Amino acid sequence: MKLTIIGTGYVGLVSGVCFAELGNTVVCVDKVSSKVKELQKGVSPIYEPGLEELLQKNINKGNISFTTDLRQEVLDSDVILIAVGTPQAADGSADLSYVRQVAKEIGESIPSSSRYVIVNKSTVPVGTTQTVRNIILDERPDANIAVCSVPEFLREGSAIYDTMNPDRIVIGSSSDWATELLIKLHSPLASGEKVVLTDEPSAEMIKYAANSFLATKISFINEIANISDYLGANIDDVVRGIGSDRRISPHFLNAGLGYGGSCFPKDVRALMNMANNKEYDPAMLQVVDEVNNRQRQRPIEQLDVHFKSSLNGKTIAILGLAFKPNTNDMRDAPSIDIIHELNKRGAIVRAHDPIAIHAAEPLLPRSVALLNTAEDALKEADAIILVTEWNEYKQLDPKEISKHMHQLVMVDGRNALDDVAYKQAGFDYYGIGRS
Repeated sequence: MKLTIIGTGYVGLVSGVCFAELGNTVVCVDKVSSKVKELQKGVSPIYEPGLEELLQKNINKGNISFTTDLRQEVLDSDVILIAVGTPQAADGSADLSYVRQVAKEIGESIPSSSRYVIVNKSTVPVGTTQTVRNIILDERPDANIAVCSVPEFLREGSAIYDTMNPDRIVIGSSSDWATELLIKLHSPLASGEKVVLTDEPSAEMIKYAANSFLATKISFINEIANISDYLGANIDDVVRGIGSDRRISPHFLNAGLGYGGSCFPKDVRALMNMANNKEYDPAMLQVVDEVNNRQRQRPIEQLDVHFKSSLNGKTIAILGLAFKPNTNDMRDAPSIDIIHELNKRGAIVRAHDPIAIHAAEPLLPRSVALLNTAEDALKEADAIILVTEWNEYKQLDPKEISKHMHQLVMVDGRNALDDVAYKQAGFDYYGIGRS
C-alpha cells in the first residue's frame, strides 16, 4: 500500500520504517526541514537499537522517503496516519494542537473525488477521532473519509521488535471498508484473535487503560518494596512469590525508581484529566501518580540515613540519565529530579550515560559534571546511585571500582546489581526493598 505518515517522532518514524520493511511504499512528512534532510540521508533523530540500519536499508530499496510537503503526499495515499506529538498541557490534559493542525491541513488537501482512510496513531483522548473527522469535514464537507483509531503499544528500546511482533492490533473503526483495508495492512503482523476490532472511543480508551494498568503495577510493587524495607522482607522473593500466580504474572513488577518517559506519566495524567472533566474522581490513578513521584526521592532518603542527613559537599556519582536503557529519551526521567535534589542539598554531582549525555545536558544544573565514562564519574565519589540499568553498569567489577572511590556506598535504584558482590567488596549497599 501507499502510506503517508505525518510526524517523524518515535511512533511515526518507527511505524514508517517497519511498514516500509513489510513492502509498503511509505512517505513520512514533517515540518522541521532540518530533521527531514537528516532522515533523507538515513540519519535517525532518535536512538533506538536497529532503527537507523533499517532506515538506511529501506531508503536504498526505495520503500521510504521523507518530505515537508504534506499536501502533495496526501493526494496519493491509501492510508494517512497521524503520528504527531500530544504533549502534556499544564492541567495534565493532552495538548491536541498538533493533531488539530494536521487534521485541518488534511481537509485542505484531499479532493472530494477520492476515498481516504485516516488513522489516529498518536495517543489521544477519547473522542479525538470524532474531533479529527469534524475538522476535516469542516474544511471539505463532501470528503469521502473514514477516520479510525489504531493505537501503538511499542516500548522504547525494543520498538522495532514490538512493532513487528505485536501482542495485538487494535482497530477502532465504524466503517466496514476502512476496517477491511486496515486488517489487510496489518495482516503480515497479526490476524485472527490478535486483531481486536472495536469502535473508535474504545480503541482510544484501550491505549490509556493499558498504560495506566502497567503504571499501576509499577507503583504497587514500589509501595510494597518500601514497606518491605521497613519490615525486613526481601522484594526479590516477594516478586517471585506473587509473580508466579498466573493472575498476577511477574511482568512490570520490578521495584525501583518508578516509571518515566513520554507515555506512562503523560497518559496517567491525561486519563485523570478526562475523568475529572466528567466530574469523576479517579482516586486510584491519583495515588499511582503520587507514589511514582515520591519514589524518585527514595535514593535521597537512603543517603540521608547513611550520611546522617548531611549531603553538603559529598560527591555523588549518577550512573544513567535516560529514563530507561537503550534509549536517549530524557522525558520525565527520574534522574532529573534526583540530580536537582542533590544539587539543592549541596552535593557535588558527577554523571554518566552511554547515550543520553547530550539530551540530558540542557535539563540539568550547570554544576553537574557530565563524564564520558562511568569510571570517570566514579572517581573520588562518596556514593553511587544507579539510576538507569544499562548493561555496562551491571558488568562493573565492584572490587575494581572501589579502588577509585572516596567512600564505598552503592544505592542500587533498579535492583539490577549483585548485592552480595558489592557487600563482599566492602560497599554499604542499598537496594529498593532489599532490606
